[in-house]
Amino acid sequence: MPRSPRLSRSRRRLRPLLIASSLATATALTTAAPVVMAQSAAAPRAEQLWSDFCHYVLIASPQLAGEAASALLEADAGTLLDAVEASDRNANNVFQRTTRMGGLKDLGAELQSRIQEARISRSREEDRIKNDIQLLGKGQRAYTNATQRLASAGQYAAPLMLATLIDGGQSELHPEVMRSMTEIGRALVAPLSAALPKLDAVAQGQVSRVLADIGYPQSMPALKQVIENPETDPTARSAAQAAIYVIAENANLFAGRSAAEFYLDLGLGSYDTATEQPAGLDGYDTTNDRGVSWYYDPELTVTGRPGLVPITVPGAILGDVLAMQSARTALSLNPDMDAALSLYVMANLRRENRLPEGENDASYPASRRSPAFYAMTAGPRRLHDVLEIALTDNDTDLALDAIAGLSATASLEALQPLVRGLTYPSREVRFRAAAALAHALPTENFTNDFRVVPVLGDAIRPAGAPLALIIASDQAARNQLVSSAGSLNYRAIAAESVGAASDVIAQTAGIDLLLVDGDQAAITQAVNTASANFKLASTPLVALAAPAQQARIASDFTDNAQVTVVASGQDDLGAAIALASEQAGNPGASVASSEADALEALDLLASITTAPTVFNIQDALPALKSAASDAQRPAVAARAGDVLALINDPAAQVILTNAALSATGELQAHLLQQVGQSANRSGNLISADLSDAVLNIVKTAEHQSLADAAAQAHGALALPTRNAVDLILE
Repeated sequence: MPRSPRLSRSRRRLRPLLIASSLATATALTTAAPVVMAQSAAAPRAEQLWSDFCHYVLIASPQLAGEAASALLEADAGTLLDAVEASDRNANNVFQRTTRMGGLKDLGAELQSRIQEARISRSREEDRIKNDIQLLGKGQRAYTNATQRLASAGQYAAPLMLATLIDGGQSELHPEVMRSMTEIGRALVAPLSAALPKLDAVAQGQVSRVLADIGYPQSMPALKQVIENPETDPTARSAAQAAIYVIAENANLFAGRSAAEFYLDLGLGSYDTATEQPAGLDGYDTTNDRGVSWYYDPELTVTGRPGLVPITVPGAILGDVLAMQSARTALSLNPDMDAALSLYVMANLRRENRLPEGENDASYPASRRSPAFYAMTAGPRRLHDVLEIALTDNDTDLALDAIAGLSATASLEALQPLVRGLTYPSREVRFRAAAALAHALPTENFTNDFRVVPVLGDAIRPAGAPLALIIASDQAARNQLVSSAGSLNYRAIAAESVGAASDVIAQTAGIDLLLVDGDQAAITQAVNTASANFKLASTPLVALAAPAQQARIASDFTDNAQVTVVASGQDDLGAAIALASEQAGNPGASVASSEADALEALDLLASITTAPTVFNIQDALPALKSAASDAQRPAVAARAGDVLALINDPAAQVILTNAALSATGELQAHLLQQVGQSANRSGNLISADLSDAVLNIVKTAEHQSLADAAAQAHGALALPTRNAVDLILE
C-alpha cells in the first residue's frame, strides 16, 4: 500500500486544489427554509409604489423616491417581489441610479437586498423548481428563463434536477437538464460530486459529462473514486476517466493520484479556507451565516424522494464539517492514510470549539463519540500533527486541545514536540505545554528545556501592575519612556541594552512589555537578544523608530507578531502597546493566572525539587518570592512556601523567612512552620538579623498557634538555647 502523504503546512501551501470559492457564488446560497410568498390584497398598491419609485428615481427626485421605497419596505417579501416581476422596468438600472443619489443610496440598497432575498427564497420553492425543470423542454426562450431561475436556486436545484436525470420516464428532458446543469455550473458541483459514486451506471456517465463540462476541480475526488471502484460499469468508468483528464488538463493538475489523496486535498482545502476566509467556502451564505454539506441516500429514491439531502450547519463550522466529510471518505478508501486521520481529528476538535453557543450541528450524529475521544484514540503522532498546525495557525483553543490529548496519552519522548508551545504567544498554551513536560520529569536534556521552569513560574505570578523593560541608549529618552510607561500603569526598569539588564531580568518573575527606542541597529539587536532570553522570548516588544525609518524597520519584522514598530513622537504609545500585547497573545496588562493554574504549577515545581530531572528549580525563585508574599491569594502563598522549604539553597530559605516575617495570621504561622522544615532539611542558611526577627515573634506572638510555629522554626534553625532559658526565666 502506498505511503500516505504527511499533513504538513508546506505541502498544503503547494496544493493546487480545490475548495476556495468566490464570494459571489457563496452569497447566492442560503440554508434558510424556502418561504412561500403568496399574492396578497396589497399587490396593486405595491405595484403602484414600485412604479412610483422607479419613476422618481429616473427623474432624479430622491425625496419622493425615498417615500415610495419606505412604503415598499413595509410590504411582505412575496408582494414586493410580485410587484417587481410584474413591472417592465429594469430593476438593475434603477438601483444603479440610486447609488449616485446621496440620501437615497442606503434606502435603495436595503430595498434591493430585500428583493434579492425574496427572489432567492422563491427560487428554492420545490414547486417552482419542478416547474422550471419541466420548462427546460419547452423551447429556447422557456429554457433560458427557467435556467436563470434555477441558477438563482443554486445548489438547492440539484436534488430535483438529479432526480429528473435518473428518472427513465423523463428521458426526453435529460439532454436539457444536463445542458442546464452545465450552465448553472459551480454551484452544482458539490452536490453532484456527493451523489456520483452511488449513482447507477447511466446516471454516473451523465453526471460525469456534466462535471467535465463545468470543469471545476472539486469533482476530481468523486470521479477518481468511480474510476477506482472495481464494481463500476466499464462505460461509466470511461466517462469518469474522460472527465477527470479534461478537468486536470484545463486546471494543469496531475490526474494520476489516488481518490484518497484527492479527498485529503479537498478536505485540507476546506480546512484552510475556513481558517483564512470562511466566506470563500462553497455553500457558505454571508447573509445568514449558514452553510450546507451534502450526502446521497439511494434508498430515498425508492420512496419517490430525491436522494440528495442537504445538511444545514452554522457557517462558523462549515469548513470543518466539509473537511471531516472528505477525511472520512479518504479513510474509507485508505484506512492507513495517517494524514487523513490527523485532518479528521483536527477538524473535529476545531468544529467543537467553533460551534456557536446554543447551536446544534446536524452533521454530527449523537451516536458519535466526543472529539477528544477520537483525538486520544488516534494517539500522540496524530496529535503532533494537530499541534503543529494549531501553533502555525495561532489557534490557541486547538493547541490546548492537542496538548491535553498529548498529556493524557503520550510518553516523554512523544511529548518533546510540545517544546514549540513554550514560546507560543498565549500564556495558557505556554503553561499547558510546560506542565505536560514538567509532569514527565525528564532526566535527559532536550531543546529549550530551560524554558519549562520559568513558564511555570510565570503561572504563579501575583496580580498587580505589569512590568516594562525600557531600553534606550540615551538617559533622557529612558526617563521619558519610564514616565510614559508609568502613566499607562506599568512599573518600569530601564537600561542601555537588553544585555545590560540581564541581572535585573533574572531577578524578576516576568517581563510584560519590552519598550525599545533607537535606530535600526539598536532595535534589531534588542529583538535578537530578547528572543534568545527565555524570560523575554514571548514578551511583546514595541520599538520606537525615527519617522523616516519606521517603514523600513517595520518591514524587517513583518513575520514577527511580537514586534510592533511605531514612529517616535507621532504615534499613540498606549494604542501601540495595546496592539503589541494583543498580537503577542497578552491582551491588556499582566493579570495573575487563575488560582487553579497557580496551584498546579506549584505542585509541579514541588515535584521538580524532589526528583532527579534536567530542570533547574532555581529559575523559579523570583516567581516563588512574589507568590509567597501574595497576601491576596493565601492558598498560593502557602503552597509557594511549601515549595521553598523543599529547595536546598540559601536564597530559598531567605525568601521563605522574609515572606513569613511579613505575613500575618494563619499564613504567617504556616510559613514559619515551613521555615522550620527548610532548616530541618538544609540547616540554618539565614542571617543573624533574620534569626533575631524569628526570635522576636517567639517572644511577642499573641496567639498560641503563631507562637508554636515560631518556636518550631527557632528550634529547627538551631538558634541559641539561651533564648529558651531566658523565656523560661522571664
